[in-house]
Amino acid sequence: MKSAKLTLFITSLGVLLLFYVSNQMTVRPGTISGNGNPVLIVVALLLPLFIFIVILWRRIFGVHSISQSFSIVGIILTFVHLIIAFIYQRISLANYREIIKDAYLEKDGEVDSQYIQDITTGITIHVNNQYFNVNTFFMFISFSIFIALAFYLWDSHENKAGNRDE
Repeated sequence: MKSAKLTLFITSLGVLLLFYVSNQMTVRPGTISGNGNPVLIVVALLLPLFIFIVILWRRIFGVHSISQSFSIVGIILTFVHLIIAFIYQRISLANYREIIKDAYLEKDGEVDSQYIQDITTGITIHVNNQYFNVNTFFMFISFSIFIALAFYLWDSHENKAGNRDE
C-alpha cells in the first residue's frame, strides 16, 4: 500500500513538473511564435500518466475500503471542484486575451480581434500558460480522483449485486 501512495506522490510530482515546463513554453504577449507547439509532446505523455494515476487512486480506495457514501460525497465534491475550476479557467482565458490585445495595441497601435481569437483558441503556444498552471494541475488531479471514485463505486455496486445473485 505504501508503494502505491509513494508512486502516486512521485507521479503527481512528475505531472506537476510537466505542467510547469509546459507553462514556461508560452510566448510573451505581443510576440509572434514559430511553427508548432512543443507542448503537444507533453500532452501525449499526460494521457498515459492520467490513466496510471487513476489506477493508483483506485487501488488506494480499494485497500482502504471506503464506504459507498464517502464515494458519492467524493464524486460530488470533485465534480463541483471541476465545474468551479473550469469557470475560473474560462474567466482567466478571457482576461489573458485582453492582456495579449493590450500588448499588440502597445506594439503595433492596432489589434486584429480575429487574430487574437485565433492565437488563443486550441492548443497554441500563446496559451500554454492557460492550459498548464496550478489550477489546471489540480483539475487534472481532481478529475483522476473523480474517475477513480466512479470506478470504485461501480465495482463495489457490481460486487454487491453479484453477491446477492449467488
